[in-house]
Amino acid sequence: MNVVSQTTITDRKASAAEVRAHADQLHRLAGEVGVSNVRLRDEGTVVVHSDELGYRQVVDLSRRISQVVGCYVHVITDDVPAAADARPV
Repeated sequence: MNVVSQTTITDRKASAAEVRAHADQLHRLAGEVGVSNVRLRDEGTVVVHSDELGYRQVVDLSRRISQVVGCYVHVITDDVPAAADARPV
């Protein structure tokens, strides 16, 4: 099941506490998809560093960690202003 492609505006986004509760799995999955420097914003968005162009890795990580957490986990790269206030998980 591809969680990200099936996400609708009625789906609930994971909170920071929900994501933090799965920090070990998040770090493992981040390594599997090839992103690094995993951080978390206060509202639950995961921020990662990617050396690849595009969003394939980010979408893959979001899909995988959303399955673990049980609701949508938003993931962004650290090359945007919204990533500035993220802290290590």
